[in-house]
Amino acid sequence: MRPYYQAHRVIVMTDFSLRSILHSPDASQRLMKWAIELSQYDLLYWLKTAIKAQALADYVAEFTLSVEKEKLVNQKKESSKADGTSAEPKEPRDMWQSCVDGASNQKRAGAGVVITTLEGTLLEQAITLGFPTSNKEAEYEALLAGLRLAKELTIKKLAIYSDSQLITNQASGEYMAKHPRMILYLDRVQELLKAFPTFTIQQVPRAKNTHVDALASLGSALDTQFRRSISVEHLDRPSIEEIEPIDTMQIDEDLSWQDPIIDYLMNKNLPTDKSKARKIQQKAYPQTLEVLCKIQDGECGNHSGGRSLTQKALNIGYFGPTMHHDSNEYVKKCDRCQRYKPIPNLPAEVYHQQNSPWPFMQWAVNLVGPLPPVPAKKEMMIVATDYFTKRIEAEALSFTKEANVERFIWRNIVCRFGCHSRWLPTMAHSSLASRSSPFL
Repeated sequence: MRPYYQAHRVIVMTDFSLRSILHSPDASQRLMKWAIELSQYDLLYWLKTAIKAQALADYVAEFTLSVEKEKLVNQKKESSKADGTSAEPKEPRDMWQSCVDGASNQKRAGAGVVITTLEGTLLEQAITLGFPTSNKEAEYEALLAGLRLAKELTIKKLAIYSDSQLITNQASGEYMAKHPRMILYLDRVQELLKAFPTFTIQQVPRAKNTHVDALASLGSALDTQFRRSISVEHLDRPSIEEIEPIDTMQIDEDLSWQDPIIDYLMNKNLPTDKSKARKIQQKAYPQTLEVLCKIQDGECGNHSGGRSLTQKALNIGYFGPTMHHDSNEYVKKCDRCQRYKPIPNLPAEVYHQQNSPWPFMQWAVNLVGPLPPVPAKKEMMIVATDYFTKRIEAEALSFTKEANVERFIWRNIVCRFGCHSRWLPTMAHSSLASRSSPFL
C-alpha cells in the first residue's frame, strides 16, 4: 500500500491536533522519528465536523428491529395476505377500484362513491343521507354503498380506497370496534365483503381522494325532496372575454365544371349543343380510358411509358382526374411493353462462366541449395509462395527426399491453408514435381 499512499494525498480525520504535535520543535525523540517516517506521505489533517460517526451508529442500533419483532411483523403480513387484506399498498392492475368517502355537517350528511372499471371508465354516485349521523357513520355508509354497487355489478376483484384510517383498519381487522353502532356497521361490512373472492382495503391520503370527497360534499349539500340530474360544462375562457368573429366565405351555388361530367357518367345525359357534348365525352373518365388504349395499342401506337402516354392524351384534349395513375397501370398490364421494355443494368451479352474464380489461387514450390554447411547438415531449403497473398513458407532440410517434401507440404500448407487446386513446382531439382504428386 505504500506506493498507493505516496501517489495520492491522504486526508486524516481526527479530533486531535496531530499536525502541531508532530511538527513541534520541542517534540521528543520518539515523536521526531514518527514525523520523519510520515514525511514521505502527503498528509492533510482535518478536524471532524459536528455530526460524529458514533451518532449514526447509535441511530442504527436504536431503530433496528430485533429478531423477535421482525418475526412478528412477517407473521402479521402473512396473516393479512391469508385474510384477503394487505396493509401495504399495491397497484391492482386486474382489479376494479372503489373510492368512498363520507361527509357530515350540522344540516345533513352525504356520501360519495367512484368505481373505476378495468378500461378506466368512471361510475360516480353522490348519496344524500336523510338521517342524523356522525362522520364515522357517514364513512361507513359510503363504504356500504360502494360495496352494494360493486355487488350489483358482479365484480369479483375489488380494491377499496378510503381516507379514513379508522374505517380501513377496522374493516381489515387491525382495529377493534367498541361502540355498539360501529360494531353493527362492521358486521354489515364483513357480510358484504364475503361476496368478493379477492379484495383489498387501503387508506389513501385526503389529497388523492378529492374526487369522491367532492361527491360526498355535494350529497350533504343537496335537498332530498327533489331528484335531479346535474350536467357539468367546461368553459375554456371567461364569459366576459369577447370572442373574435370568425371570417366566413359564402360558397357559390352555381354549377361547377364537374357537374355535367358527373351527370354524364351517372345518367348518360349530354347537352343539346354538339360541341359541348363532344367536350364532355372527351373529359369523361371511361372515354379517357378508351383513348389511352387506342394511343398505346392503336395503329400509330409506340408503347411508350406511362408519363408519355398521359401527356399524349392531354395534348389531344382528353383529361381525367386519375389519368396519370391509369396510364401507369395500363402500361404495366401491356404484354408488349413487358416483353420488349429495356431492362436497366442488363449486360450487353451473356456472361460466361470461369473455371477458376481466383486465377492466382495457387502455390509455387521451389528447392534452393546447396547452401553453405550449417549445424545438423541442413544444406537444402524448400520454399513455397502463395500467388494470391504473397505469403512465403520455408523450411531447411538435410535431405531432399520425397517424405521430407510431402511432410513440408502437409504440415505448412495443407494443414494451415487447405488443399489448393493448382501447384506450380519451379524446380531446382526435376524430381520435385513427382514428390509433390499426392497433393496435385
